[in-house]
Amino acid sequence: MLEISGLTVAYGQVVALDQVSLSVPEQSITAVLGANGAGKTTLVRTISGLVRCRVGSVRFDGTEISRLAPEEVARLGIAHVPEGHGVITELTVEENLRLGSLARRGGNSQLELREAYQLFPALEPRRALPASSLSGGERQMLAIARGLAAHPRLLLLDEPSLGLAGQMLAQIMAKLRALVVERSLTVLLIEQNARSALSVADSTLVLSLGRVVAHDRTVKLQSDAELLGAYLGF
Repeated sequence: MLEISGLTVAYGQVVALDQVSLSVPEQSITAVLGANGAGKTTLVRTISGLVRCRVGSVRFDGTEISRLAPEEVARLGIAHVPEGHGVITELTVEENLRLGSLARRGGNSQLELREAYQLFPALEPRRALPASSLSGGERQMLAIARGLAAHPRLLLLDEPSLGLAGQMLAQIMAKLRALVVERSLTVLLIEQNARSALSVADSTLVLSLGRVVAHDRTVKLQSDAELLGAYLGF
């Protein structure tokens, strides 16, 4: 579904991504792991059109998207949930969800709201409350639900573990795994919490200082003790 080839991104003289290539199969979860500064967030921001690459190709279903505006990328069926929960705290829970559904042409906002509350039941009793009143875990649920309200084919999920307790994070990861089957969803999961991401990912790419140091099936990478120790802190 997503093919990235030779992607190089720089901020001035600082190279954030250096010749990164990545393939994301349809209806799967691909994890991108690495320490802070590895280039993970730059990667998803480039895919979603927020950052321009210096060289390289980003193709979605065969269409080159590296020069498209963010709204054009979204219309193709790609939703980006940024790190830091990505909700508008001044708006209510329901208003945030309605914003997400606006990206879907011909959608039914009432149906999409019902789906969001079925997906994350903890949000429904808080539907009229401002997002600022939610806990960290609830905000992350809302951010993901808002991204899913547009019924994307590809979900770019950046650091969902940020600030979450272990039990809440496990619930969200399990929900993602279920959505791959239930909605034929494809997920590119950016994470610093390697253990959590490896528990749900079908394949995994490891970045270090903007370069790919490993890219393989997750079960194979999990057996590489040297890699896990050197780059993921196991």
